[in-house]
Parts: sequence; structure tokens; C-alpha cells
Amino acid sequence: MWGGRGSPTTSSGHRASLLQLLLAALLAAGAWASGEYCHGWLDAQGVWRIGFQCPERFDGGDATICCGSCALRYCCSSAEARLDQGGCDNDRQQGVGEPGRTDREGPDSSA
Repeated sequence: MWGGRGSPTTSSGHRASLLQLLLAALLAAGAWASGEYCHGWLDAQGVWRIGFQCPERFDGGDATICCGSCALRYCCSSAEARLDQGGCDNDRQQGVGEPGRTDREGPDSSA
């Protein structure tokens, strides 16, 4: 009874259910693992800092939010500490566009 083979329809039904469960788990893990993108910025010393995807490899898996200040950005898990990057004016390097941006103008240019 327990050691025998099930009918082909029962066996394939279990496989399909298992496959659906595995696919749902992988999709949920992928959605959970992706976080915000901290845009590149010009720091207080005038050095361009490259943007990064949260969480970074040394962050905990729950650090999916871009936090900090316009001058120092990092990944964290606190929604209250989220940085509103739209309010930063040091996030464009003159002559270099950010990935995904179509504008190529620097902060001093008038378009």
C-alpha cells in the first residue's frame, strides 16, 4: 500500500502541485529580495559615489529601503528612516546620466 506506485494521474497531480508550490515560493523570495535603488550622489568632498541596489551584499536581507541623507546613503529596514531621494539636488554628476535616466544634463545646466 505505502511502498507501491500510485496511479499515473495521482503521481503527476502531486508533481504539478509541488511544482506550483515551488514556483510560488521562488517568486515570493525574488519579490522580497529586491529593494529600492539608492541613486549615485556627489558627497560633501565632491567625490561621486556610485548608486547601488538594496540590500547590498553585507546588509541583512530586510534592508531593502534607501535611507540616510542626501550626502550619505545606505540600506536599512526602517520605513521611517527612508530617504526621499527626489528632494536631493546632489544626485547627478555633470555630464553623466544615472542608469535608467534619459536626461544627460548636469545640475547646473538650464534646459
